[in-house]
This record gives sequence, C-alpha cells and structure tokens, in this order.
Amino acid sequence: MNDNRAEMRAFMRKFNRIGFFRGYGGLKIIVLRLLNEGPKNGAELMDAIDLMTHGHWRPSPGSIYPLLGKAVEDKLIIKKEDGRYELTEEGSEEISMFGTGEFEKPGSVDAILRDMDSNLSYIEDLPCEKIEQYEKMLDNIEQKLGRIQKKLHSTGVEQ
Repeated sequence: MNDNRAEMRAFMRKFNRIGFFRGYGGLKIIVLRLLNEGPKNGAELMDAIDLMTHGHWRPSPGSIYPLLGKAVEDKLIIKKEDGRYELTEEGSEEISMFGTGEFEKPGSVDAILRDMDSNLSYIEDLPCEKIEQYEKMLDNIEQKLGRIQKKLHSTGVEQ
C-alpha cells in the first residue's frame, strides 16, 4: 500500500469543506479515490481508510461490500477474477472533480509542518509500549528540530 497519507488528508480536508464526508456518497468517493491508486479488495479498502484516519474510522463490511456491489452495478468499478476491484473510466469521471491538482502542494513547508503537527499529535496519544521501539528515531527528529530552531535564532527570526 502506498504511503500517501498527506495527499489523502488533503483530500479529506477538501471533502469535509464541501460537505460530502458523511453517508454513502462520502464513502463512495473515498473508495473510488483509493481505487484510483490501484486495485484493492474490500479488506484492503477498509485498512486504507483506517490508516488514513489514524484509526478514527474503519468502515464495516456491512457498508463497504454493499457499496462495492452498487458501484459494480453502476459500472464505476469492476470486480477482477482475483477478487480485487478496479476503477473504470466512468469511476474516474465520477471522482474527477476531486482531482489532485486542486490540493495544496504536498511539498510546501506549510503543508509539511501541518502534517508533522497532526502526526505528532497522533504519536503523543499512543501508549508508550507502541512508541518505545522508535525512541532512537524520535531522538534523531528532536536533534533535527533543535538544529532548525538554532538556525532560526541565529538569523534573528522571531517565533
């Protein structure tokens, strides 16, 4: 699975702003958007949604599989022989208004810092036993942040 959490969070922010997030319509667009990355089965779709929402939302099989069946009927996706679903041209058109070109640039400093802040909030909420294996990596990040702070202070930039 691609690690595209930053892009998907930007997609979800846009999705929330236009009021589509709740209900069948919202889940349908999210599923189609995920299938735009490549074929997935229902379990992989549930896992991807769970991952991109940091565990805050995991759709149930009772919502994913009927949606997939309806999307096949509507010719938005096809079910392949291996049990995975693939986006059709009609499905691509359905999500075209949510194209990536309208998102903020994922590489902008503002977007990166917002993503870092969100991810650090998530890590803060985890129990120690889930993060203790990452202590060395967290120390490395702390050192890098310290160097950035030092650089800011040496150039006279106020916080």
